Amino acid sequence: MKQPATPNAAEETSAEQNQTGAKQKSKKFPTATELISHYQKRGLEPAEASVRVIEDLQNALVRVISSSKNASSKDKLLTDARKIDAINGRLAVVDAKLETKPGYAETFVLGLASGAALNGINAVWPHVASGIGQVWSAVKSGTDPSSAS
Repeated sequence: MKQPATPNAAEETSAEQNQTGAKQKSKKFPTATELISHYQKRGLEPAEASVRVIEDLQNALVRVISSSKNASSKDKLLTDARKIDAINGRLAVVDAKLETKPGYAETFVLGLASGAALNGINAVWPHVASGIGQVWSAVKSGTDPSSAS
């Protein structure tokens, strides 16, 4: 006669699965910066590399979502939801980095504008300084008690 499995056997199996899951969870995924630098090393421009990383993350998101349609257990759905959240977070980071950096044209225009502003200040500064000097000498002569008599 076969004996039924002991409760400890079920606990051992779940403990083994937890250890395997812990090994899988400890796997470090590359950051958005690492992914962008990977594509830049392959010869893509920074903007193209960023777009490529976003496409890769979107494709991974679609694969996770499509694989979760066949899942029947809540654990599988929770795991997939966590994956989707992680991918969505990485996508948000890459998107934020793309939006905050000025492009080449914007940087060039900012440089031209700041150069023009500095040239304008250099051209106007002598006139402003002489005007301040004239006001100062007028106030000084008007308040000097020796010149009143």
